[in-house]
Amino acid sequence: MNKYVGKVGQYYRDVVSEMRKVVWPGKDELKDLTIVVLTVSGILALFTFLVDWVINAVMGLLL
Repeated sequence: MNKYVGKVGQYYRDVVSEMRKVVWPGKDELKDLTIVVLTVSGILALFTFLVDWVINAVMGLLL
């Protein structure tokens, strides 16, 4: 049991150590990346819609 407590403590120390190394994005970079994510998500949603629509149209003609 004591062995597991030590491992949990070491894990916690490792997590804290790694989180101190993280470089968080600034306001401008965060805004730019958000726009990129939303744009790519919109394009993929539109693409998926169009592919689904075409497949449904083709299946409607075949059946």
